[in-house]
Amino acid sequence: MKSLNQVILIMALLVATLGTRSQSIERSVVASAGDYFAGANATLEWTLGEIATETFAAGNIILTQGFQQPVQVIITGIDVDLLVNLEGPYNGTDMNTNLIPALPLSQPYNTAPWNYTGTESVASLPNNNIVDWILIELRDAPSAAAATGATRVAQQAGFLLRNGTVTNLDGASPLNFNVTISQQLFAVVWHRNHLGIMSANPLTLVGGVYSYDFSSGVGQAYGGQLAHKNLGGGIYGMVGGDGNADKQVSNADKLDVWSIQAGQSGYWAGDFNMDIQVNNPDKNDIWAPNSGMGGQVPETLAAAPGIHSGHNHYSSQVPD
Repeated sequence: MKSLNQVILIMALLVATLGTRSQSIERSVVASAGDYFAGANATLEWTLGEIATETFAAGNIILTQGFQQPVQVIITGIDVDLLVNLEGPYNGTDMNTNLIPALPLSQPYNTAPWNYTGTESVASLPNNNIVDWILIELRDAPSAAAATGATRVAQQAGFLLRNGTVTNLDGASPLNFNVTISQQLFAVVWHRNHLGIMSANPLTLVGGVYSYDFSSGVGQAYGGQLAHKNLGGGIYGMVGGDGNADKQVSNADKLDVWSIQAGQSGYWAGDFNMDIQVNNPDKNDIWAPNSGMGGQVPETLAAAPGIHSGHNHYSSQVPD
């Protein structure tokens, strides 16, 4: 057994060595016998010699007695697994992916009103199931009503797949955020021509992943039936027609966006049904039924939303 004085001497020698040699050290063992095995879910290392008996630490130097030295594994961030639908491309079963030929390779939320500065981009789309880019915002608050914009802790752009899954840039894994949650986690979903929504309830943490399904019921979005629409069969989705992204579906979306872009094909805000064409179905099938609606994401602690002027009027409730 090594004495404490011996351990301190060895650690001092290690520090001196680090100061005069490389900043990177590879672990190596000289032993009379040993081996390494790796399987799908585990690894096993062994050496014949002194067993690990005690660990000492000084600053960022760690010394464990024995040949077998530990590998430090640092896990940062949280995974967020969301399910959400957009009214525009929804076809009764899932969402159409007609925009794939026109989708930009970099996130499109770097302009007003989002002004998101993230650098998410891809060299090519990871698969053919992508509906569009989506912007996810996390808020850390004691309740949904208190989850105003001041409680925002992170934002990230990702891909929305045809089945409603929000993914990282690989088109498969959930978004990962390098944040620590101190209260309860709420998610806000922004889209470039649909009204934003916020989770009415805290995200559920299971197995290290925060999950939430916006589509499964009227009460899943903050603001209830004023926040999103029944797309059929009890499946709910975000309200389309907000072409200028001012959190209201109004005449401005028709006159200043759709009318100007009508007849164009490609990646346009006036393409409310997201079929890559700006034409009458965008106005008649998406904008007209939703005219007068407003986003329910809490901007501030606003008054309860109501019904006005014979339209479903969504006063902006998403806290910003």
